Amino acid sequence: MCKILKKIHNKTADELLKEYGVYDSIPIDLEKLSTEIGISVMPADFTSLEKKINKDGDILGLVLTAGDNAAIFYRESDSLNRRRFTIAHELAHCCYVNPSTKEPHIEYRIDESEKDEFERNMDIFAGELLIPLKKLKEVYLSLSVPSSKILAKKFQVSVKVMEARLNHLKISHYNNKGEAIVY
Repeated sequence: MCKILKKIHNKTADELLKEYGVYDSIPIDLEKLSTEIGISVMPADFTSLEKKINKDGDILGLVLTAGDNAAIFYRESDSLNRRRFTIAHELAHCCYVNPSTKEPHIEYRIDESEKDEFERNMDIFAGELLIPLKKLKEVYLSLSVPSSKILAKKFQVSVKVMEARLNHLKISHYNNKGEAIVY
């Protein structure tokens, strides 16, 4: 297993944020986090790869490890929020790569409506990384109207990601339609 992946193996999102000194930034500084870990992050055009693997759905991002190097690639045409989520999702994969995985190793994320439990867990990890609970509570309590739209903007994530995080944590809020979601 790659040395970089070995040092973050089975770490939680909170452990990564604290260990690499980015816990207090809002939005979370993914560039600093990735650099501190030692993982390169780069834009890519996946068009030719998508044709070669003949997959349904667009590739949003991938992780490539070889030797002691690790890199995350995200789709260059994506919005800032989508890129941030893809990078966070791929960092989740980096933490949970099987130690016996042979190298070079490639994992990629496809834009698909149905996800298996492992991919849903990687999405939850990405939400935890981008929207740490302690910071979410601080910002949430500072708002007179806790709307998912305002929270999403502050954490530089999509409203969909913010609502998924709030719902997962069972935190009451006003959704993007202005409806009260109460837990």
